[in-house]
Amino acid sequence: MAIDPVTRVEGHGKITLLLDENNHIVEARLHIVEFRGFEKFIQGRPYWEVPFFVQRLCGICPVSHQLAAAKAVDQIVGVLQLTPTATKLRRLLHFGQILQSHALHFFHLSSPDFLFGFGSDPAQ
Repeated sequence: MAIDPVTRVEGHGKITLLLDENNHIVEARLHIVEFRGFEKFIQGRPYWEVPFFVQRLCGICPVSHQLAAAKAVDQIVGVLQLTPTATKLRRLLHFGQILQSHALHFFHLSSPDFLFGFGSDPAQ
């Protein structure tokens, strides 16, 4: 059984369910496959630009991409441990991202279902 498409997620998604002979769910999988191609467009760029390029991959979680790239750059340049201030700043940035992401998800992705009902016309 498949639920396709899954809407109100960044990108395209579907859910596949494997049912047994009694129609009980044996396995459930969420498929969200997006190709952004950032590996290609960062080739040849200075390494310090990478965190700023990859944050534009996703409109919902740009900070997560930026922080992941910053960690990769740390490894490239041989940073073994961040200063306590840098650690606190990165955590603060990440917590801000979590707050923004939850607000975005509620007000733009799930509130239409709550306001108009789950069976409402998608155009509404």
